[in-house]
Amino acid sequence: MADGSGVVGRLDIVEPRRGNRRWPDDVKARIVAESFQPGARVVDVARRHDIIPHQLSDWRRMAREGKLVVSATPIPFCHF
Repeated sequence: MADGSGVVGRLDIVEPRRGNRRWPDDVKARIVAESFQPGARVVDVARRHDIIPHQLSDWRRMAREGKLVVSATPIPFCHF
């Protein structure tokens, strides 16, 4: 909708998160398991859970090293 000035559209300002969040290991494990599903991309999974891809990559590394236990039960992959 034009407001008479010739400008059309809307502007949203998104402020970055401040501080660190603490993620319980079971939540990390579910997110990591989702990222290991066939066809899943780290960047997409991270975006869905509002984390940066680097953080998810760190959790995936921890899982591969045995420092984060990920359930052997597959978690259904949801397409959004």
